[in-house]
Parts: sequence; C-alpha cells; structure tokens
Amino acid sequence: MLIATRFNLFALLCCVVGAAQAPQIVRGIPRSMSIPVPTVERRIHIDPPGTNESRYAYVPFEVGPHAVRISVSYQYDRANGANTIDIGLFDARSTGSDTDARGFRGWSGGRRSEFFISRNEATPGYVPGVMQAGTWRIILGLYRVAPTGADIILKIDVETDNALQSSRYAKYKKSTSVTGSSAIPVAGSSGPSPSSREQKVAGQRWWRGDLHMHTVHSDGDWTIPELISSARNTGLDFIVITDHNTPSHHAEIDRLSKGVRQPLVLRGEEITTYGGHTNAWGLPSGTWIDFRAHPGDAARMSQIVAEAHRSGAIISINHPFALCGGCSWTYQAAVPKFDAIEVWNGPWDATDEMALKMWDQILQSGRRITAIASSDSHRSLNPIGQPTTNVAAKVLSQALILNAIRQSHIYLTDKPAGPVINLEADLARGKLRARLAIGDEVRLSAPETIRFLIATERVPPDATLSLISNGQVVRSFSARADNKPEVIKITCQKNSYFRLEIRDQTNTVLALTNPIYVRFGSGRR
Repeated sequence: MLIATRFNLFALLCCVVGAAQAPQIVRGIPRSMSIPVPTVERRIHIDPPGTNESRYAYVPFEVGPHAVRISVSYQYDRANGANTIDIGLFDARSTGSDTDARGFRGWSGGRRSEFFISRNEATPGYVPGVMQAGTWRIILGLYRVAPTGADIILKIDVETDNALQSSRYAKYKKSTSVTGSSAIPVAGSSGPSPSSREQKVAGQRWWRGDLHMHTVHSDGDWTIPELISSARNTGLDFIVITDHNTPSHHAEIDRLSKGVRQPLVLRGEEITTYGGHTNAWGLPSGTWIDFRAHPGDAARMSQIVAEAHRSGAIISINHPFALCGGCSWTYQAAVPKFDAIEVWNGPWDATDEMALKMWDQILQSGRRITAIASSDSHRSLNPIGQPTTNVAAKVLSQALILNAIRQSHIYLTDKPAGPVINLEADLARGKLRARLAIGDEVRLSAPETIRFLIATERVPPDATLSLISNGQVVRSFSARADNKPEVIKITCQKNSYFRLEIRDQTNTVLALTNPIYVRFGSGRR
C-alpha cells in the first residue's frame, strides 16, 4: 500500500531517547534529573487514499526507558477545508496495523492540535498510565484529503523526568482522567428518583434519559460535572456520555457517580468511522471499542457490534442520514446485528424523517430494532434531553435500562416534559383478558380483533395522533381533553406492528412510540 510504503522511511528516522523540553517550575515543585533532548520533527506528505486503501496512517517514533511524558503536536494546510486530518496515539504494544487493537492510548480527532500523556495525567481524550519503552505510533485519520494531498508537520517530545507535574492543560483539570486499577461497574439507584414519572406500566415506571452527548474528552465543550448538573436540572433520570472513539471519560464517570442517585450516568463510546457512526452503551470502565472500519465494510462493522456485545454493552446506529461528512450510514448489511437505531437526533428535521422511514422499512422486513432519540449535545447551545428517550423499568439501574432498550419498552418525546403516552393492546379470550404494552408481542394463531387503547397527557390540542402499522397510517385523531383512552379496534390477519406518532400543525414530531408487535404462529423473528 502506498501509505504504508511511505512510512517505512519515517520508521528509520524515528529514534527518540530521553526528554524533550527544557526544565520548568510548576507550582513550586521542581523537576529533577531532566535531560533535555531536541524536539523531533516529522514532515510527511499524505496522498488521498484509494478506494480500497486504509483511511488510517501510522507514524512510528521511539520512546526510551523511564519516559514519563510524551507530547505531540501537529499542523497542516487545511486547504480551505479540503484537508481534515484526525490524530490519536498507540503505545509500544501496537504493531501499527488497522487490525491490531493493542496499545490504544487516545484519540482527539480533529479537535486539538496538541496533546500529552504522562503517568498520572493526560489531555482529555487520552489515557494516562505506564509509559512503555519501545516504538509508539501516532495514528492519523484521513477524514478528508485534497486531491493534491496534505503536508503534515508533527512535533514529538519525550521526557524522562520522574518528578514531572504539569499545569499545561489546567483548564481541562476537572475533566482529566486518571488511570483506574480495574473496571468499575456503574451502580444504579436502589429506587425511583424524585423526578421519575408517577405513571406505572405493569409495575414499572417511565425513566427519562438522553443516550448521546459529548464532553471535552472529544469534540464537546461540556465537562462531565456540567452534564450531570444539567441532567439533574432538566429532569433527566439517566444519561450516557458517548465521547468519540475513546474511553478516557470512563474513569471520571466512575469517580463522580459514586453515591449519586440521580442522574444515573452510563459509560459509552461513539464509534466514529468515516462511513457512519454508532453508539455503544453500558461499557465496562476503560473498555475501548475499535473504530477502524472502512466505509461500506459491513463485515468489519459486524465485528464491531460483536465486540460491543461481548463487553456487555448494546449498540445503536446513529443519525444515519446526518449531513456531516462521514456520518451517512454505509454498513447496510450489518443493520440486523444492531440493537437500536437513532431515528431522532436533536431538533426534528428532514434527516430524522429519513431515519424514521429507514426504521419502518427495517420493521416491515420482519427485523425488530428499537428506535431511540438523543440530543447529540456538544455544548449548552443544544441542550441535553431534547429529544428524550423514555424507558420503562422497575428501578433505575444500568442493567434494567439496557434491557428495556433491547426489548423496545421505549417511547420518544421532544423534551423531558413532553407528551406522556400509554399505548396498550387489549385481548379478550373468554374470561381472561391480556393487556400488552409498548415493545410487547401479541401471539395469535388465527385472525383476531385487538383493541388498542391510547391514553395521552400534555399533548397540544392542535396536534394529530396517528396509529401506524407496517408503514401506513391506520387511524388519525386528536388527543382527548378528558385524558381518557382512545379505543381503536383492528382485526389482525398477518404479522404486523403498531406504533403511535404525535405531530404538531407543522408536521414536526412531538412524540412517537416503539411498536406493539403482532405475530402469528410460534417463534419470534
């Protein structure tokens, strides 16, 4: 491969031993035994990758024994937006291959032009810890490369000062990870929080959450304490922090979640490829899901899904029609492997309509996948909880929240205080009656009439409610002023699903549910 060949030359030039910066004083604590070594500079040229070539390039450099800090900076001509080069780091355990996940130490994408790693501290997005001697590798993500290519200047400093302390990134101090000795599970609340909805569904409550947001550990402006405070003030019961391609925020979540009842904070990762994005929710602390997949490589994406599942997490397709570069979904053959799809990302727009249509098409094919909504918030200008995913569970815990998502016991609203929906299917069988809720399955052996009961609260009087089956509107009506259930009788003769949408006068979605499924015969698809 052309890129790999080009970097063979750099491997021969990458010998760095000792320290790289002149001594300095940090808050009165002197450095000791610092050995200055000139900054190593690399100048490389990157050509646009071919159709079947890797979208990642690796620049090796040597780290000698007793290293305690590595600093990296880079710059390149952005060519008026034609060039966008991401950056990250692997330590000496890596072999510099797209298929080798060992030694990952962090990723900042295109957010920062410099970063550092030391034993006890690191730039947000990177993981501090042991500084192994050997060949480390800078990874460059070729997000966008001009036809004429991109010239990149890399500067690398390695220091061996055992007394090193740094205030260089003090502005990120409250969001800087420290190494953890082991994976620490997130403890859920032992009971409902004061903000939980009082409406009960078969002994469960509806918990309000947001499954997609970013902090200074990737490309967001939020700190984790700010997100927790905002969630509490907004009335959210749980949030998932899903920084791009890094687990560096996990340790801070562990520390800040101790003893906190509300909100429940789950660890996640937005697995960000150049052919679409996915979210993994409920990752064990420090677990990293490798994001390196070539656009359109559904087999590789299926491996990513399997890796997330092996860790105990669940995984969603994110904003499949978002207009950002690299966001459009290209892994169609891998869709059946996913647990969920983000049909609503931020304020409702045309890309969400397209995602909703994609979801309906998946459901019509017989494949079940849960629809979720997320703010994808990066800063306070796009608030968390807009939209909100409402999840049915007996108590607020990570295990129950994830299980409810798997089983589609979910409806979506434009905000935490949005419409309240109760969609049920009622079957009369002799003296027995069966009542099923959102996400449940009705089993039939012959055609049968089902009564759908739809009760809502906090719906604007001019809004339209629509019961939808197999991609078609079955019935449209207005919300009842007395809040009593609307009853719709439907004779079901084939496998079907029934879900509810609420739209305002501009056709903007205010709320929608996951389906109640109707299945004939035995077994489940």
